[in-house]
Amino acid sequence: MFNFFKGLGFRGSMAKFVQGFLALDGVLHLLEVWSAYYEQAWTTLALTSVHATVFFLAAYFVGHDHSHHN
Repeated sequence: MFNFFKGLGFRGSMAKFVQGFLALDGVLHLLEVWSAYYEQAWTTLALTSVHATVFFLAAYFVGHDHSHHN
């Protein structure tokens, strides 16, 4: 696994780290969405749904083809 990150270089490994962290935060926001639904907190449900979507989109775009920066 270390050779995989070594082959990516610093920029590639940092992008993968940020992508993973954003995805993890998105999963935590999904748990918050479920909690808001369970508690019938509809405004919180709407806001955290948007926030979770933004985090998953950010995780996708951060990890999407960084070859144009070479």
